[in-house]
Amino acid sequence: MAKTTPRAPWAQIWGKVPGLPVLILVLGLAATVAGGLVIERLAEAREHQRFDSLVDQANGAIADRLATYVAVLQASAGLFAASDRVDHEEFQSFAQRVELTRRYPGIQGIGFSARIPEGRAETLQADMRAGGRPDFTLQPPLAGGADERHAILFLEPEDERNRAALGFDMYAEPVRREAMARARDTGQAAMSGKVRLVQEIDEAAQAGFLIYEPVYAGGRVPQTLEARRQALIGYVYAPFRAGDLLQAVFAAISHRPYRYAVYHGPIRSENLLFRSDPGAGWVDVGPLEVRQVEVAGGNWNVVYRAGPDYVASTARQLVWVFVLGGCLATVLVAAATWRQGMARMAAEREVAARKAIEARQKLLLDELNHRVKNTLATVQSIAAQSLREASDVESVRGNFENRLIALSQAHNLLTRDGWRGANLAELALTELRPYCDPGAERIDLQGPAVWLAPNTAVALGMALHELTTNAVKYGALSDPKGRILLDWSLAEQGTGDERLTLRWREVDGPPVVPPSRRGFGTRLIVGGLAHQLDGRVDLDFAPTGVCCTISFDLPAQLGGEMLSVGAAT
Repeated sequence: MAKTTPRAPWAQIWGKVPGLPVLILVLGLAATVAGGLVIERLAEAREHQRFDSLVDQANGAIADRLATYVAVLQASAGLFAASDRVDHEEFQSFAQRVELTRRYPGIQGIGFSARIPEGRAETLQADMRAGGRPDFTLQPPLAGGADERHAILFLEPEDERNRAALGFDMYAEPVRREAMARARDTGQAAMSGKVRLVQEIDEAAQAGFLIYEPVYAGGRVPQTLEARRQALIGYVYAPFRAGDLLQAVFAAISHRPYRYAVYHGPIRSENLLFRSDPGAGWVDVGPLEVRQVEVAGGNWNVVYRAGPDYVASTARQLVWVFVLGGCLATVLVAAATWRQGMARMAAEREVAARKAIEARQKLLLDELNHRVKNTLATVQSIAAQSLREASDVESVRGNFENRLIALSQAHNLLTRDGWRGANLAELALTELRPYCDPGAERIDLQGPAVWLAPNTAVALGMALHELTTNAVKYGALSDPKGRILLDWSLAEQGTGDERLTLRWREVDGPPVVPPSRRGFGTRLIVGGLAHQLDGRVDLDFAPTGVCCTISFDLPAQLGGEMLSVGAAT
């Protein structure tokens, strides 16, 4: 029987060497592809996060601006709540103090539409003409579906566009009527759907909408639906040209690398209010987001699409760098492995130098292991470091800039803090600082740190302005020795809210003589402020000095919402 000669060790290794470079090549490419996918997903997630931050900033700016306009209408409704009858001169004076065109770009005006009692249309028209408006005409006549008549009596500023709307019956038009009825029945501000404004008297027409604030007899919102319908006397309202409004909002945002389109309700062409690039088609590339804005019962859908100025994150480019680098490294390692294996097998064929060949084989295997580990570790380190650097370079920056101020200098504080509110001490100092003579100590402010919501700051700022003006003209600040004592305190309520009590006292001034009639400022403070804040205002013209006590509830602050402010001293 012939003997079977065992295979030499180098022959056994020969059968294994060709598969090793292939295994390294397959595993290396698989690891490279897997790593590239991970980087791609991370980069895509970061890209969406960055675009979401830009969109959230823009959406917040729209919502804040609309909320500010609602606050203006609520303050205007307070004017009617504070007076038995508001004539055109008084309404015009109020509108001029508000400074609509300067403080609130985008708003077309602010007006009052009265409900006409049955049988009083002709009398109202005659009264308006006798009051200095000889061309005043009620228009249009009662339309189908309308169960009552209304007419626009005041609309400021009274420019050419707004004069065209005087006498118009908004309740006769279905879209406006729906919003007016909703405001009347709920007692809250209501936004209309898309309309064509009566003020659109030229060819460059824009889509429009209106916001209505109901005004009831007696100044307060009745408790029941039927009572609200019976007590309604009209609406304070504001018409808006959607294009002017939205362009003003987005002009305050410094970085806006996107296009946008705003729809009232579902995203359909007939609901389009404004589109930032009406003459250009949108290319279906880049991030796309849809956001909703809900204010005064209106539901807007805002579509954001990345524009030509949008620069994609460089992190996504690292995917190709990683894949190409990984493939190159894998091929080099596999080629090195192949060459090393071939060299090892050639050395093993040298029978005379078997031990030397075996030693070299071990050396080559160790070197191979060392180089594979080092090469893959180097590739992974470069990719991770590059991704971290790209994240730092492309971080989203910028906050709400240039928030348009509201009715008084309190809006500067609101704008500075991005419309999160204002500190009460700073609000008071804003009004009183011009009268703080150095060393005279004429103004004494005492109270804890209190953070006011934007609407509350607007109303309270107006009240402090009226009190300060009265003190300068007739009260303590008209006398060099006179002083103002202003203090406030907080008391916890059982509901978890806090009640703020603010006391204004004038001392060492001239003797106070109670006015024979309530002027505009008095009515605004006593009636309007109490109406808007749903609180209580006591104004006492004591002989020793005017005293005013304002008390209302503050809602509980959400965690992290209140800014860090110091107590007034």
